[in-house]
Amino acid sequence: MPVTLINVFSVPAATETEFVQWWQDVKAHITTQPGFMSGTFHKSLKPDSRFNYINVAIWENETLYWKAYEKSVTPMKEKLGALGVDMTPALYHVAFEY
Repeated sequence: MPVTLINVFSVPAATETEFVQWWQDVKAHITTQPGFMSGTFHKSLKPDSRFNYINVAIWENETLYWKAYEKSVTPMKEKLGALGVDMTPALYHVAFEY
């Protein structure tokens, strides 16, 4: 059953450009992982939003997501720490559509 990753980021204004450039590299790696189906990357329209960037990705299943996560989590957390970025990821199933 597909799962949706929703990962919210609080990115300091001073490191936004570097964060977005870095995310392009992350995206290139993630999209080649087994189980990755699609993704979108969002930027808040409101400059003072607490979570100014949001990544939404669809994975074939939770197991494949966690395998990809294990490969990338350590360097990802190190880079985010260096940029002063807070990240809060979570996996979801669709509860209902409307």
